[in-house]
Order: sequence, then C-alpha cells, then structure tokens
Amino acid sequence: MKTETKYLGKRMKRNEDPRLLTGQALFVDDIHLPNMLHAAFLRSDYTHARINSIDTSAAKEHPGVVAVYTAEDMGDFWKPGPLLVPAPTVIPGCIFNKRTQVPMAKDVVRHQGEAMAVVIADSRYTAEDALQDIIADLEPLDPVVDVEKALQPDSPLVYPDLGSNLASYVHQENGDYAAAAA
Repeated sequence: MKTETKYLGKRMKRNEDPRLLTGQALFVDDIHLPNMLHAAFLRSDYTHARINSIDTSAAKEHPGVVAVYTAEDMGDFWKPGPLLVPAPTVIPGCIFNKRTQVPMAKDVVRHQGEAMAVVIADSRYTAEDALQDIIADLEPLDPVVDVEKALQPDSPLVYPDLGSNLASYVHQENGDYAAAAA
C-alpha cells in the first residue's frame, strides 16, 4: 500500500530551474548598491589553537579598507549567540552542556575555518587582499577529531571549563523492548 501526502511520494516540478539555467537568477553576490561595503573573514587553518595575537595594523592601512575587527575590538558586543538547539526537557540524569557559537574566535580557535578577524572594504577584492596583511600568531593545540576518543579521560578538551567533551547525554526508555522484540 502506497501512502502519499501533498508532497511526499510525488514528483515536484522545480520552479527555479528556468531562471538558473538561463542565467537570470539573482544571487546576493550580484547585488551592487551605491557606497556598498564588502566583508572578508580571516579564518583559522587550525582545528584547535590558542590565539597569541592578531596584528591587523597593516590591513587597516591597505587602500580601500574601511575597518578591521577582531573579537577584542568588539568589546561588549562580543558574546555567545542564542542557543540553536533547545535543551531537552528536564529528565533525571540528563546532562546538557550548552555552548553557543560566538561571532569570532577569542583566545582559542575551536574548529578549522573559525573566523578570527573581519575586513570591511570598498570592494570584495580589496577586502580579500587585505586579509593577506593580517598576521595571526597561533599556537596549535591537540585537536579533538574522533567522537569516541573525545570522551576518553585523556582527550584534549574543546572547552576546558566543562571538564569533558560531552555535549549532552539523555537516557530515555519507552515501552518494553524485550517483549516487543520477542
């Protein structure tokens, strides 16, 4: 017996294809407004590293650059964002170590590609070129790249203040599996 809903189990005609295939689609990169500025982010090549310093002075002098910011420059505006996944309801024995994404790395880089600085300039190309003028002194730390090894006591910690790499733990039991399996 085949069950269908309005969308599931049915072919859907893609309505965006004609625009994409004829070059008529509009993307964010296609938008050009008067006095528009562009941003480019300096991202970490390391999976886990301590930020010793970020020198942006040469990038700030690059022609066409309007501003360069690091986490330190953000002052009180640098703070973790909202929780993207809500904590589970209170369940006895539940562990939920919430950590949210921050605008830019401060003190420690916790994943490859994490933003460490942003350049604001009069063109995309100028912003990207000015990134080359930023000198980031990073001290590589042991990465955490294996889920099972991350939970071992000797594993490097992504967030040392938690004392563990366990993000959350919820144990739930519903029904009688043994009886159902039999």
